[in-house]
Amino acid sequence: MQYLKLDHIIHYIHQLENFKFPGHLLTLNQGGQHERFGTFNRLAYLENAYVELLDVYKPEVLQKIVKSDEGRVSFPSKIVQDQYSQGMKTLALSTADINQLKEDLEEKGIDVIGPIEMHRENIKGDKTSWKLLYIADPDYRVKPPFFIQWDENEQKRNEKLEALRQKEFMIKSINLHSTERAHTVKKWQHWFDMDIVSEDEKVTILKLKHDDLIFKISDGPNSGYKSITIKDSKTISPYTLIIRGLSYIFEAD
Repeated sequence: MQYLKLDHIIHYIHQLENFKFPGHLLTLNQGGQHERFGTFNRLAYLENAYVELLDVYKPEVLQKIVKSDEGRVSFPSKIVQDQYSQGMKTLALSTADINQLKEDLEEKGIDVIGPIEMHRENIKGDKTSWKLLYIADPDYRVKPPFFIQWDENEQKRNEKLEALRQKEFMIKSINLHSTERAHTVKKWQHWFDMDIVSEDEKVTILKLKHDDLIFKISDGPNSGYKSITIKDSKTISPYTLIIRGLSYIFEAD
């Protein structure tokens, strides 16, 4: 499978317009509205990825679209499926050729939906556009990552975001629970061509072929994303912030 890496995580926060990270630790930048889903976001850019804080401004639009084939697998659908409980809902893996990726997945017998053209518009009217591809297999215990390809050239996009990145922060791991860990591990290996780094009686650690980020899948009574681990190069001791259903675990460099 082609080069895949973490692009961003999605953390649903109710009343996002009034939210600030404790101590303004992570700087929130204006995102925009996804008219297709009735959602809007704020973005915190880190060294290797970004955190997307997402909220719903038109719940009737989201409620309606999640009943469609596309909507049930879309990135905000877990908000409705979780009855609007706050927390991390899913994450996106970036690809340079989403059409080829679709072919690769389908050759492996994996059902997908997309690519789907998306855009968001900020308050100035500036539009950002991209394409999404979703795993359509309904037999999963944790909502799987989805795929994204930005329409803008990667080098140009990186240059644009350079000044916004908080380079002292780097996401090191995504930590999740599964009520059926072996099932989830098998699916993620098949879908994303991941390698098992280590495994014991309670935890399996997976890794993408071309990204240093690791995924820690632990046994748990409830399936879902529980925490992210972030390296902080400007601290001498670790600390943890529990924010709206998601633990942000910061490690010293």
